[in-house]
Amino acid sequence: MKTSPKVRILGIAKNRFYRQGYYHTGINQIIKESETAKASFYDHFPSKQSLGVEVIRAYGVDVLVWFREILRKSPTPKAFISEMKKAILQQIHSDDSYYQGCPIAIFSCQFPVGEQPFSDEFRRIVSRWESIFVVRIQKWKKENLILNSTDEIALARDLINLYEGSLMNWRISRNEEYITRVFIQMQERLELQIKK
Repeated sequence: MKTSPKVRILGIAKNRFYRQGYYHTGINQIIKESETAKASFYDHFPSKQSLGVEVIRAYGVDVLVWFREILRKSPTPKAFISEMKKAILQQIHSDDSYYQGCPIAIFSCQFPVGEQPFSDEFRRIVSRWESIFVVRIQKWKKENLILNSTDEIALARDLINLYEGSLMNWRISRNEEYITRVFIQMQERLELQIKK
């Protein structure tokens, strides 16, 4: 059974914006590949910009679900490192996908800093990431796995920063040492907070 035009358009746009970039993907290409009538496209997305915002939201959900699953499987800081390692290595070595790094980071780099309406969407996504990391860090605190004095938001931001930075440098250089180093750096950062 064929999916709805909106779902098909969004699926093609997510793939094409990720692989080709926003500016190198035309609406006509998306219409053709999604097997959608032009009028139907514009019924769902009045402009390429509105489609771009929906793609950002979809990427945000994908990454949020990915982070949430890793954190769900991380009852301890040590388990978090192990789960992150498995998840990242699976992504960069997967044969059935074309992985270039975090789709939010890749998409955000295509626009000038602060460009609206994209900038607000990126900001909201990062805020959600921080929130789910903070919840896990609070749980570690309650279970006496990390120091009560741990600044939850600072630790969350450091872990996200290490993740994003390593993937961007891996993407730029194709040097897997950036991936290897991120697990060491995350462990070092978490060890500063672990109760002795």
